[in-house]
Amino acid sequence: MIDLLGRAGRQDDAQNLMKSMPFEPDATTWGALLGASRIHGNTELASGGWADVGAMRLKVRDTGVKKVSGYSWLEVQNKIHTFSVADSTHPETVRIYAYLEELDFRLKKEGYISSPKLVLHDVEEEEKEHMLRS
Repeated sequence: MIDLLGRAGRQDDAQNLMKSMPFEPDATTWGALLGASRIHGNTELASGGWADVGAMRLKVRDTGVKKVSGYSWLEVQNKIHTFSVADSTHPETVRIYAYLEELDFRLKKEGYISSPKLVLHDVEEEEKEHMLRS
């Protein structure tokens, strides 16, 4: 819900929901809110919360909690397919990634430029671009 509200530009509602939760927000929750704040240009919220996210990520790491990756769902001919970043478990993986590469090529040819700054992971720029494509 935090992610959905934030992406819809309703950061205040997302932040209020976080405050009303019966548990402390974790790194994933903060990441969703901060990512949406960054997308919508809410620099006050995004800048002020990164220290909290860093502290929370350390706390999560130290307690051994594992983050569950986000997934996308796609229905094709009444069958649900799930995907995560860099997923390679689908039986059509090779074909899917070949098509994604073709789409990426066509988008760039038309002038589209992806925005790696929206990838909220501490990885190299090339890896961020790969994550955006896949």
